[in-house]
Amino acid sequence: MTANDPDQAQDIWRAQNDKRQMARIKAHPEELKRLVRSRENLNKVVYWTAMTVMTLLATGFLYNVFSTNQPWIRFGQAWALGLLAYVLGTQSLYRPRRRDSQETCVRFLARQHEERARGYLRLRRLLWLLIPTIVASWLGEGPLNIAKEKGLDPSTWLFRFCASPWPFVLVVAALMLVWLAFGAAAGKARVDAEQISVGVVDNA
Repeated sequence: MTANDPDQAQDIWRAQNDKRQMARIKAHPEELKRLVRSRENLNKVVYWTAMTVMTLLATGFLYNVFSTNQPWIRFGQAWALGLLAYVLGTQSLYRPRRRDSQETCVRFLARQHEERARGYLRLRRLLWLLIPTIVASWLGEGPLNIAKEKGLDPSTWLFRFCASPWPFVLVVAALMLVWLAFGAAAGKARVDAEQISVGVVDNA
C-alpha cells in the first residue's frame, strides 16, 4: 500500500459517480407523456387479446368435456376449463391501471414494469396447475385416441409416436421452458423498472 492509495480510491469513486450521473436520461415531459399514452394503448391491446384467446380456449375445453366419453380425458379437460375460468374471473383484479392525476409519468412507467413482472411470476405459478391435465391426458391415452380417430395406419411413425410417451415428454419440456421464460421476462421487467426509476429525471 502506498500513500496515494486513498486518493486513488477516492478518484475511482468519483469517476464511477460521474459515470452514473452521465448515464441519467433527461427525458422531456412531452416524450414521457407520449410513452405513457403508448403504454396505456398497448395495455388495452394485450388485455383484450389475452381475454379473447382464453375465451376461445375455454370454449374448446368445454366442447371436449361434453364430446368425449373417456373419463380421464374428460377430467383433464374439465380441470383445464376450471383453471381458465379462474384466470378469466380474476383477470380484472390484475388489469393494468391507467395513470391517475397524482402520478408522475416516470412513476407510472416504472409501475407498469413492476406490474408486468408480478404478472409474469403469477402466470409462472399457474403453469404447474396444468400438470393434472397432462397426467389425465396420459392416463386416458389422449394422443393415441386422436390418432385412432384420424384413422392413422398403426404402422406409420406418427401413430407409433402418438402411442409412445414422447408427446407427454415434449409437453413437460415445453412447460419447463415456458416457466424459465416467464422468470427471465419478470427479471427483465424489474430491471427496466429500476432503470426508469433511477435513470430518468422525474420532471414530468
